[in-house]
Amino acid sequence: MLKEFLNGKSLPQLVMIAALVLSFASQFFNYFDDGTTGFLSFGPDFGDTTGIYTFGLYGTGWAFHPQAYVIYVVLAFALLREDIAQHPLFTRFGYWVSFLLIGWAASPGAPLRAEGAAAGWIAVLIALAAALLHQFGKKAATDRQEG
Repeated sequence: MLKEFLNGKSLPQLVMIAALVLSFASQFFNYFDDGTTGFLSFGPDFGDTTGIYTFGLYGTGWAFHPQAYVIYVVLAFALLREDIAQHPLFTRFGYWVSFLLIGWAASPGAPLRAEGAAAGWIAVLIALAAALLHQFGKKAATDRQEG
């Protein structure tokens, strides 16, 4: 079954699917901001200080990124269907659009103590690598045809 799945897919397509899976998995991690974070603020005369705290928030990446629901369905449909993934329009722009959409699914960034934030941004970097792999592979194929 895995052999059938891998059959006919290019390396950039497989790497982009891996980025999509990691980004999807990162949405299940909790984020939280429990009110112990803040920063120091100086008054106009620089004489007083005030601690500014955010109020406690808690949830998963799905609550933090509601746009991810649609993005993952669209990207899964586009990347897993061979007729779409090999369409000339997708091969020209699709990998860069996929990179941007995975980045959008990870935005806005979670607070620093969110477990899924690192996985989400690693997925964005993997998507960038897939887009670059596709771009360089396309350029190499063009150079071979010319030479």
